[in-house]
This record gives sequence, structure tokens and C-alpha cells, in this order.
Amino acid sequence: MIKRSAAEKMLLILSAFAVITISPFVFLRWQEGDLVMAFIDATLVLVTSAFFFFVYRTRKVNTAKLILACFFTIAIVTIVAIRGQSHLFWLYPCMIAFYYILPARPAGIICFIAIVLIGTILSATANTVELLTIVFTLFLTALFSYVIFSNYSKTNKQLALLASIDPLTSSGNRRALDKQLERILADQDRATSKVSLLLLDLDHFKKINDNYGHANGDIVLIELVELIQKYTRSLDDLYRYGGEEFIILPLKVDLQEAKQVAEKLRALINETTFADNIPVTVSIGVAQYRQGESAEAWISRADAALYVAKDTGRNRVVTETPIESFTNEKSSMSFDI
Repeated sequence: MIKRSAAEKMLLILSAFAVITISPFVFLRWQEGDLVMAFIDATLVLVTSAFFFFVYRTRKVNTAKLILACFFTIAIVTIVAIRGQSHLFWLYPCMIAFYYILPARPAGIICFIAIVLIGTILSATANTVELLTIVFTLFLTALFSYVIFSNYSKTNKQLALLASIDPLTSSGNRRALDKQLERILADQDRATSKVSLLLLDLDHFKKINDNYGHANGDIVLIELVELIQKYTRSLDDLYRYGGEEFIILPLKVDLQEAKQVAEKLRALINETTFADNIPVTVSIGVAQYRQGESAEAWISRADAALYVAKDTGRNRVVTETPIESFTNEKSSMSFDI
């Protein structure tokens, strides 16, 4: 079953609602003998229905949103030019919808053009007071819509950021990690490439909490994340996987290059003191993605390598070395210490 984004669902609902709302007017216009307006309303219904199926089949949301907004603007301006200002009321909810479905700038441009065209068309028939009232109310509707949806957009971005950030260390959390893994695996399904991950764990972190206090333990985690983020490249993201476990991915390199990156990071951390002159070491497990495996299996192989690093003395990097007889159903592993 296809999992649709919120933007897709929103556009599908708006398109369907527009079809349901406009459809009765086709019959009413035709029954009243107003064939021109019946034809225009029927065209709106057909085109909106086509947009519904276009989004449903192609999922090209951004293209559809812009075209739909432009089409309704042209349709409303045309109707006002043919039938006068009594048909102007459709523009008010449309302008609000434009700011809802589009970024502020293109929505503002479309609304401005619509207001200018409407003002130009009505200037020949409306008196000055009527014209100013129409233009100002349209402008205020556009302005208020901009303010409301601009704040709405900023709030949503802040909430999305908070939902993906670990509150203590400001690294990515498990939710953000899961989304990143989904993107990586989807990219690998489209085009295979080298990509590895590092699973990093602080050595003897419980002793740090016991000897220096939990407050200093938190500071160690915060400073460690800051150090890693300074060291890692812009394409590498850091996620808090557990209490003192972190994952770095995607490293777009093979296993041996990823091991070199991990070794340099391990040495850097070993040479750094944290919080109240607290020495810290880390053990790191490295695993390269294997085509067709799940995210859980990938992390599990890195975790197995990390376990070996812990079991053989800590403060070291271990990479899983795949055996040629590897299959997706049954994994055989050896380790490079």
C-alpha cells in the first residue's frame, strides 16, 4: 500500500472538495439556461478532476500545486470579466488556499497578479468606493493569509526540528535516524553505491557517571557530540542511538575507508579531555551496507563489530569483514581488529 505524504493527502482532499463544491453549479447554470457559465463550471470540474488523478498517479505534488493555483486564478478572473463582480467571492477562499498549499512567495505573486487583474477589470464598471472596497478586502485577505500561514509554517518547522533532535546533545534522535535510514535504503534500491556507518560507544560510561556525577556525564556527552560534529564532514550525520551510543552515517566510502575515518575519530577523542578533565575513550564498530538488507540487519552487523571491540580491550575500531559466501538469508561474519 502506497504511503502518501501529508502534502499529497492535502492536495487530493482540496481537489476532491473543489469538484464536489463546483459540480452542483454545472447543473444549476444549465437549468437556468446560462450555458456559458455551465460550460466554465464544467471545465473547472473536469480540470480539477484531472489534477486529482494526476497527483494520485504521479505524486508530483509541487508541480500540481502551482498549476492548480494558476488555473483557478485564471478561471476566476475570466468569470469576473464575463459575469461581473458578483462572482468575485470565489477568489477569497482561493487566496487562502493558495497560501496553504504554496510557499509564501509564489502564493503572494499569484494573489498580487489576481488583485491587479480584478481591479483593472472592475474599474470600468464599479464606482470608486466599490472598487477600493474590493481591492482593499482582497489585499487584506492576502496579507492576513500570509501572516497566518507564515507563522504556521515556521511553527511546523520548529516542531519538526524538535521532534528529530535529541534534547540533551542536539544530535539527531532515533526518529531522525529511522528517516535517514529509509532515505539511504531507498537510494540504494535506485542506484547501488558504497555507504558505511559507524556505531560508536563510550567506554566505561557508567564509571564516569559514578566517579564524576551524572551532571558531568551529561556534559561529556554534549562535548563529545560537539567534537564529532566539528570533525565529521557535512555529508555525515550524527544520531544518538542509545544512552551513550551514537551512529554516524552516511559515510559514502567503502569499509576500509570508513575504518580510517573511524580510527582518526577514535584517536581524536582519546587525545581530548572533557568536562572536568575527564578522559574518554570510545569503541567503534564499522559496517558497510549490503544490497538488499534491512536497516536493522545493517546496524546489527555494526553492533556485532562494536561488541568485539568492547570484548577485546575497548578504545579500538573493529570492522566487519564480509565473507564471500554471504547471503541475505544467512550472514557469515569475521572481524578486522
